[in-house]
Amino acid sequence: MSFIWPAALLGLAFVPLLIVGYRWQLRRRVALRHATRLGQGSAEHRTTLRRHAPATLLLLSLTAMLVGFARPQATIDVPQVQSTVVLAFDTSSSMTADDLQPTRLDAAKKAAIDFVNAQPGVVEVGVVSFGSGGVVTLRPTDDRVAVLSSIDRLQAAGGTSLSQGLFASLSAIAEGPLLFDPEGTGDELPEVDFGSFGSSIIVMFSDGEDTTEQDPAPLAELASSAGIRVFPVGLGTSEGAVIDIDGFSIATVLDEEALQDVAARTNGTYFRAEDAADLDEITDSVKRELVVEAEDLEITALFAIAALLIGAVGAALSMRWTGRMP
Repeated sequence: MSFIWPAALLGLAFVPLLIVGYRWQLRRRVALRHATRLGQGSAEHRTTLRRHAPATLLLLSLTAMLVGFARPQATIDVPQVQSTVVLAFDTSSSMTADDLQPTRLDAAKKAAIDFVNAQPGVVEVGVVSFGSGGVVTLRPTDDRVAVLSSIDRLQAAGGTSLSQGLFASLSAIAEGPLLFDPEGTGDELPEVDFGSFGSSIIVMFSDGEDTTEQDPAPLAELASSAGIRVFPVGLGTSEGAVIDIDGFSIATVLDEEALQDVAARTNGTYFRAEDAADLDEITDSVKRELVVEAEDLEITALFAIAALLIGAVGAALSMRWTGRMP
């Protein structure tokens, strides 16, 4: 629990003072009764116990009221009204490696299809393919048939640019191309504000082997500024595999560093997939991210209601047992 006005909690310092004052008043009344020889023995003991209950309730009521002045907030999971997820697939030649069966790309496609089939209707899904460049093959839609067809048509060829994959994914979420060229901006991007998309995420399937010199970090920062989280899924193994490209044998291994950096910059999570079971677990984790989101909800009204109810009970008991307020 957090507080919007935490300084108001300083008022709680008066509660111990009230307790001390109440005990002093109680001792004074007992002394007065003894002096006048009124009320003693078990009857006095019962009266003292009864008198504690109303006072305790009233102090609890005051405490709840003081906490309410600080405007408490509780972080709760609430269902998202609508979410957008872009599935970004690395379709470079290295994704034909078979260290993830049957190939890295085919394993990613199968996991993505299972993921799409499990989504509720409020989740719109888009598809991006990226190699040396990035292409929005399907803009976010709730048409599951179109999404599955788009995933099934993906083919591997060429090099890899994680930056282009992020650029195309952001364009898909923004429902239009971003007005700058990521290849011509170097390590710094121009000041861009294309809106807030806090209910959108990007799931990027890649082996992380970037064949360009373009740093994906600035685009990850741009995604973060729009509230978009990126969940990179690293496909392959550390041992890697050998693929044949135009008669040449080329070794390819999973490169996690850039993928981990993208996840960290966007408040996402990096997942490593070395087999089909890992992919199933990963897609389940991402699915939970889409179903609910954490939200700070002010609960001042609850403390106010509790203070009124507790105070009313304390006052009623005091009037019934003693005929006066404690």
